[in-house]
Amino acid sequence: MFNNDKFSDENIEDKLVGDQIVSDVRSLIDFLHEEQKQIIMMRHYGGMSFKDIAEQTNVSINTALGRMRYALINLRKIVEEKNIVLTR
Repeated sequence: MFNNDKFSDENIEDKLVGDQIVSDVRSLIDFLHEEQKQIIMMRHYGGMSFKDIAEQTNVSINTALGRMRYALINLRKIVEEKNIVLTR
């Protein structure tokens, strides 16, 4: 029964590490400018398309895409500055 993949230690550990990474990334998002944070929340947590995001925030699709690009660049900078490791 405990040889099943659902109960293996490795899967439990992977789940815990994955949950911690998600939590860490969510905390890092709070360091972003409000417009960038909004785009990430709508896209990744809300599952919205860039077209829908653009319409809802009253900006062009290119602006929405640009904000996402800068949000990701800024998240990478924060991770590097704080020496954060986000891997399994």
